[in-house]
Amino acid sequence: MNKKGALWLWISIILIALLVIVTFLYFALFNVNNESVYAGMQIINPVEGLDDKQALALFDESFVFYLLYEIKAYNLHNPPLSSDYPKIQINVGEQIFNADIKKGMINVAKDEIEDEDVVIRTSAEEAVKMLRDKNYVTKSFNDGKSEIELVASKTTLFAKGYLNLYNEITGKSITGNLIRIYTD
Repeated sequence: MNKKGALWLWISIILIALLVIVTFLYFALFNVNNESVYAGMQIINPVEGLDDKQALALFDESFVFYLLYEIKAYNLHNPPLSSDYPKIQINVGEQIFNADIKKGMINVAKDEIEDEDVVIRTSAEEAVKMLRDKNYVTKSFNDGKSEIELVASKTTLFAKGYLNLYNEITGKSITGNLIRIYTD
């Protein structure tokens, strides 16, 4: 191969690599806003009008849905060029729920899920407090009363938009420390 052909080959390889990297970063860092999926729907807090004892007795999928809605889990998305949608397992005391997010729609069921990305653990009492006061979510996780376990690879979590969810839960941004994600 002549020198001119080799040069064009290398330029093409570099351009393709840059395109792949830019596309990945665009989809991973792009702040998806799926609020429009719920436009026109009246999302009602299930603890409204209930005291704590009643809320604990009635705790079900609707409570988990509302909590995920409040922390904007609807903004999670598939990685670029993939059909691997976000999956979350939520352990509330002894009860186990799962949620998947498809095109911004949060679907919650009562059961374990396979291949979850993260597991959120909290008590029913803490969950009710979070539903009563959205600002309490951050306090509960920062005080260690609730926790989030990262199950999927950091690359997968990054590509699905979990950085924004982490920010909603903890009140801390980790996008400025993106490099540290891959060095842990």
